[in-house]
Amino acid sequence: MKFFRSKSGVALLAIVLIVLFLFRPGVFGLRNRISSSIGNALGRRVTLDNVRLHALPRPGFDLEGLVIYDDPAFSAEPMIRAQDVFAAIRLSSLLRGRIEIATLSATEPSINLVRASNGRWNLATLIERNSRIPVAPTQKAPSERRPAFPYLQATSARINFKAGPEKKSYALTNADVALWQDSENSWGARLKAQPVRTDFNLNDTGQLQINAEWQRAPDLRQTPLRVTMTWQKGQLGQITQLLTGKDRGWRGGLDFAANLEGTPEALTIDSQASIQGFRRYDIVDKRSVRLATHCTGHYQASTGVLNDLACESPSGGGTVKLSGNLATKAVPRNYTLTLQVKDVQAASLVALAHQAKQQLPADLTGEGLLNAEFHATRAGSEPAQFTGSGEATDFLLKANEGSDSIALGNIPLTLVSLSCCGGEQAPKAARGKKPAPEITLEPKDPYLRVGPAKLAVNDAAPLDSTGMLSLQGYAFTVRGDLGLKNVFVLEKALGVPALQPAAEGSAKLAMTISGQWRGLLPPDALGTAQLKNVRAETRGLNTPIEIASATVTLSPALTTIDKLSARTGDTHWSGSVRLPRHCAPNCQYEFDLVADRLSPTDLAEWFTPHPSKHPWYRILSSNSDDQAGPSPLLAAQAHGRLRVAQLAIGKALATQVSTDFAADHGKITLTHLQAQFLQGQHLGDWTIDASVHPPEYHGTGTLQDISLDRLSTLMNDAWITGIANGTFDVRTTGISSHDLLTNADGKLQFSMRNGSFAHVEIPGAPAPFPVSRFSGGLRVKDGKWQLSAGKLQSRDGLYMLTGTSSLGALDFTLTRGNERSWNLTGTLAKPLVEPASEEISRRDPKPEATTKP
Repeated sequence: MKFFRSKSGVALLAIVLIVLFLFRPGVFGLRNRISSSIGNALGRRVTLDNVRLHALPRPGFDLEGLVIYDDPAFSAEPMIRAQDVFAAIRLSSLLRGRIEIATLSATEPSINLVRASNGRWNLATLIERNSRIPVAPTQKAPSERRPAFPYLQATSARINFKAGPEKKSYALTNADVALWQDSENSWGARLKAQPVRTDFNLNDTGQLQINAEWQRAPDLRQTPLRVTMTWQKGQLGQITQLLTGKDRGWRGGLDFAANLEGTPEALTIDSQASIQGFRRYDIVDKRSVRLATHCTGHYQASTGVLNDLACESPSGGGTVKLSGNLATKAVPRNYTLTLQVKDVQAASLVALAHQAKQQLPADLTGEGLLNAEFHATRAGSEPAQFTGSGEATDFLLKANEGSDSIALGNIPLTLVSLSCCGGEQAPKAARGKKPAPEITLEPKDPYLRVGPAKLAVNDAAPLDSTGMLSLQGYAFTVRGDLGLKNVFVLEKALGVPALQPAAEGSAKLAMTISGQWRGLLPPDALGTAQLKNVRAETRGLNTPIEIASATVTLSPALTTIDKLSARTGDTHWSGSVRLPRHCAPNCQYEFDLVADRLSPTDLAEWFTPHPSKHPWYRILSSNSDDQAGPSPLLAAQAHGRLRVAQLAIGKALATQVSTDFAADHGKITLTHLQAQFLQGQHLGDWTIDASVHPPEYHGTGTLQDISLDRLSTLMNDAWITGIANGTFDVRTTGISSHDLLTNADGKLQFSMRNGSFAHVEIPGAPAPFPVSRFSGGLRVKDGKWQLSAGKLQSRDGLYMLTGTSSLGALDFTLTRGNERSWNLTGTLAKPLVEPASEEISRRDPKPEATTKP
């Protein structure tokens, strides 16, 4: 003893301690004894790869490659596998000459929890076995000779779940687990972990914590137990993906707590759940909605019945209560449930709608109260019965800072129960006929009938309205006459995606607004609207649209406008238009339209941006600046048949015009354009590029039996007569007729017959100058028309004609055979004919050139 008190002894002791702390000698011979000790305590076969002595800070063993095998009845895989485990030795057992494990602590182990086909878990059999073994508590007294149940713990563990040999995608990671025996007849367990799924990348599912206590019992089902469970700070979207395999699109922070007390056979359950900041994933709103409920009940495991269920959720000064019994194992499930809604405020429902529904007005508010009581029962194989009623009283919606209101007054609510074979007629679509666009049949499943009620928008006459809510979706129908301003108010308040142009007028509605709960899809509007006296203006469109009457039909895929009678500027339109729905931004419109009067410049004008104006009829314009706006037609993609009674081309009129019309982002194509023109016929193809300014034109085609008499009449000078045919290929650009002629570039092959040039007098030829046939080619460029290969057959012979014309000025040469030539100058109204040379003038002393007065 003196040695250990000396400096040398203290130094030696310190060296020994350091060596024991730093170096852990292998004790391979103890491997079997230690594995047997652990196996006896757990009732499972245990193997070890290696064992090292661990002296400080606490005596024990470092175990490498620990494997605890499962009961073969559950799985051939190990129940627990851990590479690094520390087994602390109970020192009192060493004095008795045996090794007893006090604590078994594993780092990053893998644990498999297996559920057999009979519903039993491998962990349950382990607990059941140890409850029958007379072991001492984990914290036993030193004098206790019985082996103590070791304190089992694991840190950073992974817990996998299996159903027989199949490994499930559910798992618990970063788990801290502990299991111990509290007293002679009681055990305790603790778990803290993060739930995950192996088939998804989830990182915000929150933290699950479970504390459990149970006592010794002959039968595990009769084991008294108490379990406290919390699930905190979970993101709702990731939790729904964890539980159902799909992110349902909802967000919020989920907190859940439950207390279970009783036995596995009969449990009393008390739970609370809340979602803070509930919203849809694509909605950002400063307002925060909290959903919460408190539920109690008694669960009987042998029958699978949840008795005395009572859930209560506060809601804006009111409450929602669910009570009754539910058989979870029965097929079909039997239940007796009652739902009570008491004094729930409409403001709370609107606040919830703001977080669940897009496109609602930000300032939409609600007034009124909701009271109802509903019952659902099902016994044995009998069809379920749903009954109950309620009422929403003084229901009112307000928006636009309170200036717009939608009043429904008192709305009756009725829960309708339908059996599977209750005699409901099958929808017409099931019998092979085209379904009506309006939903009129009641669903086959039980549903809540809403209404009928009178719906009044602002000060307008009330509409008839009814609705239904089911587990699958909803549908609301409105009927009656309503001004367009109020139609837009109603659409906006209900969140229906629709165009809302600056317009006034009225509509007779027979519409159904419906949708499904799943998928977060916007509601859809189906039915008809008969428009009357509508006047609308759209930004970028240079002229208002006046619709005297039209019938708009909304089907699931199309918006159809029939019986159209409308006017844009001086043009009256009739016909039909088909617009695909839900196709933005690449919508392809179809039409069959008839116009009484139109011009190519009208088409270009509608597509050309102009500075915006503010006429008196603009009542809903949302833009007050005077900047030029792009025409919405520049983004249009449309095709169809267009017929025009009169197409004005300058002073000329083309009649009986018909063409296949196509527009694609401002580029207009007129294919197979047929028209009666100058008492003849036009047939060709034209393109108009209105996406550039000024617009560009390109046309190819033929002209047949054109009346040159009519042409000269339009020019206010009867300078030519006869009939002409021709083919053309011409390009031009501009807005006015002058620009179009000046910028023309192309060619024209023509032939003229049985006509005359009234102002041209050729010496020795009859006057006016007769033409039996005249043909040639015209090339136009930069405002100049050049004639080539001109052949003119008159009574006195064949003339060759060449030259140019520019802005009405003539510069042509006429040659008759090989004898005589004349220069044709001046204008069309006053042409001047002179001999082409002095020699020809001397041979013929007669006056060679005259002009008709």
